Amino acid sequence: MNKYVNLNEVNEGAPEALFCCVCGTTIQSQRTTKKYCSANCRQKANRNQQNSASSTTKARTNAEFFDRAKRLAEVLYTLPPEKRLGFMQQLIGEARAGNTKLREVLTNQKLLWPNPTEEKHLFHRSDPAYCTIAQAAQYYCKRFCKANVADVAYNRVKEPDTGEAISVRVVLNDNDVETDP
Repeated sequence: MNKYVNLNEVNEGAPEALFCCVCGTTIQSQRTTKKYCSANCRQKANRNQQNSASSTTKARTNAEFFDRAKRLAEVLYTLPPEKRLGFMQQLIGEARAGNTKLREVLTNQKLLWPNPTEEKHLFHRSDPAYCTIAQAAQYYCKRFCKANVADVAYNRVKEPDTGEAISVRVVLNDNDVETDP
Protein backbone atom coordinates (compact mmCIF):
# COMPACT_ATOMS: atom_id res chain seq x y z
CA MET A 1 0.00 0.00 0.00
CA ASN A 2 1.23 3.47 -0.91
CA LYS A 3 1.58 5.61 2.23
CA TYR A 4 1.75 8.87 0.25
CA VAL A 5 -1.56 10.43 -0.67
CA ASN A 6 -2.03 12.42 -3.85
CA LEU A 7 -4.05 15.47 -2.82
CA ASN A 8 -5.47 15.88 -6.32
CA GLU A 9 -7.14 12.49 -6.11
CA VAL A 10 -8.64 13.19 -2.65
CA ASN A 11 -10.06 16.61 -3.56
CA GLU A 12 -11.44 15.74 -6.97
CA GLY A 13 -14.47 17.88 -7.72
CA ALA A 14 -13.96 20.11 -4.62
CA PRO A 15 -13.20 23.79 -5.27
CA GLU A 16 -9.58 24.83 -4.82
CA ALA A 17 -8.78 26.69 -1.57
CA LEU A 18 -8.57 30.42 -2.20
CA PHE A 19 -6.68 32.94 -0.11
CA CYS A 20 -7.28 36.68 0.21
CA CYS A 21 -4.61 38.71 -1.60
CA VAL A 22 -4.46 41.25 1.23
CA CYS A 23 -4.79 39.46 4.58
CA GLY A 24 -4.20 35.83 3.54
CA THR A 25 -7.33 34.32 5.10
CA THR A 26 -9.11 31.53 3.29
CA ILE A 27 -12.05 32.55 1.13
CA GLN A 28 -15.25 30.54 1.27
CA SER A 29 -16.81 31.09 -2.13
CA GLN A 30 -18.32 29.19 -5.02
CA ARG A 31 -16.46 31.46 -7.46
CA THR A 32 -12.89 30.50 -8.28
CA THR A 33 -11.98 34.03 -9.40
CA LYS A 34 -12.62 35.79 -6.09
CA LYS A 35 -9.48 37.63 -4.85
CA TYR A 36 -10.54 39.31 -1.61
CA CYS A 37 -12.33 38.02 1.47
CA SER A 38 -14.22 41.26 2.16
CA ALA A 39 -15.00 44.72 0.84
CA ASN A 40 -12.47 46.18 3.30
CA CYS A 41 -9.64 44.08 1.83
CA ARG A 42 -10.70 45.01 -1.72
CA GLN A 43 -10.62 48.72 -0.82
CA LYS A 44 -7.28 48.37 0.95
CA ALA A 45 -5.75 46.67 -2.11
CA ASN A 46 -6.98 49.42 -4.42
CA ARG A 47 -5.84 52.27 -2.20
CA ASN A 48 -2.83 54.18 -3.52
CA GLN A 49 0.23 53.66 -1.41
CA GLN A 50 1.78 56.97 -0.39
CA ASN A 51 5.52 56.50 -0.54
CA SER A 52 8.38 58.31 -2.19
CA ALA A 53 8.65 55.79 -5.00
CA SER A 54 5.08 56.22 -6.23
CA SER A 55 4.21 59.79 -5.27
CA THR A 56 6.15 62.89 -6.32
CA THR A 57 4.37 64.89 -3.61
CA LYS A 58 5.49 62.45 -0.91
CA ALA A 59 9.02 62.43 -2.34
CA ARG A 60 9.15 66.23 -2.14
CA THR A 61 7.75 66.19 1.42
CA ASN A 62 10.37 63.65 2.50
CA ALA A 63 13.17 65.61 0.82
CA GLU A 64 12.08 68.80 2.62
CA PHE A 65 11.84 66.93 5.93
CA PHE A 66 15.35 65.47 5.77
CA ASP A 67 16.75 68.74 4.40
CA ARG A 68 15.31 70.53 7.44
CA ALA A 69 17.00 67.98 9.70
CA LYS A 70 20.35 68.43 7.94
CA ARG A 71 20.11 72.23 8.15
CA LEU A 72 19.40 72.06 11.88
CA ALA A 73 22.38 69.75 12.36
CA GLU A 74 24.53 72.12 10.32
CA VAL A 75 23.52 75.04 12.55
CA LEU A 76 24.29 72.96 15.64
CA TYR A 77 27.74 71.93 14.48
CA THR A 78 28.75 75.36 13.16
CA LEU A 79 28.11 76.89 16.59
CA PRO A 80 31.00 77.02 19.04
CA PRO A 81 30.81 74.09 21.48
CA GLU A 82 29.94 76.35 24.43
CA LYS A 83 26.79 77.59 22.64
CA ARG A 84 25.45 74.22 21.52
CA LEU A 85 23.61 73.43 24.76
CA GLY A 86 21.79 76.75 24.54
CA PHE A 87 20.78 75.99 20.96
CA MET A 88 19.49 72.55 21.97
CA GLN A 89 17.57 74.13 24.84
CA GLN A 90 15.91 76.53 22.35
CA LEU A 91 15.00 73.69 19.99
CA ILE A 92 13.47 71.59 22.76
CA GLY A 93 11.62 74.66 24.07
CA GLU A 94 10.13 75.34 20.62
CA ALA A 95 9.09 71.71 20.24
CA ARG A 96 7.45 71.79 23.68
CA ALA A 97 5.67 75.03 22.72
CA GLY A 98 3.96 73.28 19.81
CA ASN A 99 6.18 73.55 16.72
CA THR A 100 4.93 70.34 15.08
CA LYS A 101 7.47 70.22 12.23
CA LEU A 102 10.31 70.50 14.72
CA ARG A 103 8.72 67.81 16.91
CA GLU A 104 8.55 65.49 13.92
CA VAL A 105 12.23 66.05 13.11
CA LEU A 106 13.42 65.58 16.69
CA THR A 107 11.37 62.41 17.26
CA ASN A 108 11.76 60.75 13.86
CA GLN A 109 12.81 57.10 14.24
CA LYS A 110 14.96 57.12 11.10
CA LEU A 111 16.91 60.10 12.45
CA LEU A 112 17.14 58.68 15.98
CA TRP A 113 18.54 55.31 14.86
CA PRO A 114 20.04 55.65 11.36
CA ASN A 115 22.11 52.90 9.81
CA PRO A 116 25.63 54.45 9.72
CA THR A 117 26.77 52.46 6.70
CA GLU A 118 23.68 52.70 4.48
CA GLU A 119 22.29 56.10 5.52
CA LYS A 120 25.33 58.35 5.72
CA HIS A 121 23.34 61.11 4.00
CA LEU A 122 21.39 61.64 7.24
CA PHE A 123 24.49 62.72 9.17
CA HIS A 124 26.11 66.15 9.15
CA ARG A 125 28.76 66.19 6.39
CA SER A 126 27.67 62.58 5.65
CA ASP A 127 29.97 61.52 8.49
CA PRO A 128 28.58 59.10 11.12
CA ALA A 129 31.04 60.58 13.62
CA TYR A 130 28.51 63.41 13.96
CA CYS A 131 25.09 62.88 15.52
CA THR A 132 21.89 63.61 13.67
CA ILE A 133 19.85 66.46 15.13
CA ALA A 134 17.42 63.93 16.61
CA GLN A 135 20.25 62.03 18.29
CA ALA A 136 21.67 65.26 19.71
CA ALA A 137 18.22 66.15 21.08
CA GLN A 138 17.89 62.65 22.54
CA TYR A 139 21.25 62.98 24.35
CA TYR A 140 20.28 66.44 25.62
CA CYS A 141 16.91 65.23 26.96
CA LYS A 142 18.42 62.14 28.57
CA ARG A 143 21.00 64.27 30.35
CA PHE A 144 18.91 67.23 31.48
CA CYS A 145 15.31 65.95 31.59
CA LYS A 146 16.02 62.28 32.35
CA ALA A 147 13.53 61.26 29.63
CA ASN A 148 13.32 60.43 25.92
CA VAL A 149 13.13 63.27 23.42
CA ALA A 150 9.60 62.24 22.37
CA ASP A 151 8.34 62.46 25.95
CA VAL A 152 9.91 65.89 26.38
CA ALA A 153 8.85 67.27 22.97
CA TYR A 154 5.25 66.17 23.44
CA ASN A 155 5.10 67.51 27.04
CA ARG A 156 4.64 64.09 28.62
CA VAL A 157 7.21 64.94 31.29
CA LYS A 158 7.44 68.09 33.35
CA GLU A 159 9.95 70.73 32.52
CA PRO A 160 13.20 70.46 34.49
CA ASP A 161 13.63 72.78 37.43
CA THR A 162 15.42 76.02 36.69
CA GLY A 163 18.06 75.00 39.22
CA GLU A 164 19.51 72.66 36.59
CA ALA A 165 20.37 75.59 34.35
CA ILE A 166 23.47 77.67 34.89
CA SER A 167 22.78 80.47 37.34
CA VAL A 168 23.32 83.97 36.01
CA ARG A 169 25.28 86.39 38.16
CA VAL A 170 24.76 90.10 37.83
CA VAL A 171 27.55 92.39 39.00
CA LEU A 172 26.19 95.67 40.39
CA ASN A 173 29.41 97.26 41.55
CA ASP A 174 32.90 95.99 41.99
CA ASN A 175 32.10 94.59 45.46
CA ASP A 176 28.31 93.93 45.31
CA VAL A 177 27.30 90.74 43.58
CA GLU A 178 23.65 89.75 43.18
CA THR A 179 22.51 86.34 42.04
CA ASP A 180 19.59 86.28 39.63
CA PRO A 181 16.94 83.71 40.69
